[in-house]
Amino acid sequence: MARGARVTGAYLCCLLVVFAAIRSCSSSYEVQALKDDIMRYCRFYLEKNMGHQFPPEKGVCCDHVKSANVASICQEFTAQDLAKIKLSKWVSVAKVCDNPLAVGFNCAGYIVPAA
Repeated sequence: MARGARVTGAYLCCLLVVFAAIRSCSSSYEVQALKDDIMRYCRFYLEKNMGHQFPPEKGVCCDHVKSANVASICQEFTAQDLAKIKLSKWVSVAKVCDNPLAVGFNCAGYIVPAA
């Protein structure tokens, strides 16, 4: 009986590890997908040579930013993304959309300044 309990316990531990790994991959994929949506819907507010950094609070861009983990998005920016956008604009967009990054946070090499 004790051996059966150990086997069952080991099996449950393996299931937990597998579940945690799947959950981690899934959430990473979700962050990447949300970052891609933000890059699409907020491009006029983020890109270096376009628009300005203040999207309408009730617009599609802010809808995506409000639901995002903005700190995780910073870690998902690729070299291609960084060649297109200004991180200072990303910080402003997050703030305008009521989901600001913390002062002093390192967002892909850009340190978020105090207001």
